[in-house]
Amino acid sequence: MIDANDFVQVVTIDDTVYKLHFAYNDVLKSWSMDIRDNQNKDLVRSVRIIPNFPLLSQYKRHLEISGEMVATVTTDIQNIGRNDFIDGKANLVYVTREEVDEILETSI
Repeated sequence: MIDANDFVQVVTIDDTVYKLHFAYNDVLKSWSMDIRDNQNKDLVRSVRIIPNFPLLSQYKRHLEISGEMVATVTTDIQNIGRNDFIDGKANLVYVTREEVDEILETSI
């Protein structure tokens, strides 16, 4: 994550290149994410980035991503603020399918 209100980050997830478009809404005080393929075609739009919540689960039919993205936070916040990624209060992480399975097995 970079220090900007609106930007695109190119990432490789499960051996596929995606473009993640991040936008901060100053009125709602929250971040959203669009996921595009390498040719800039929208796959998923306006995913609200909610702390400690699986961000991709409801969009799996549109994506060839087997794992999950989660915005982890170090404090008890409801919305991730404009500078929280930069200040280290929040991190956006990709958890592989294997890691998700392991987490679910240990929590049962």
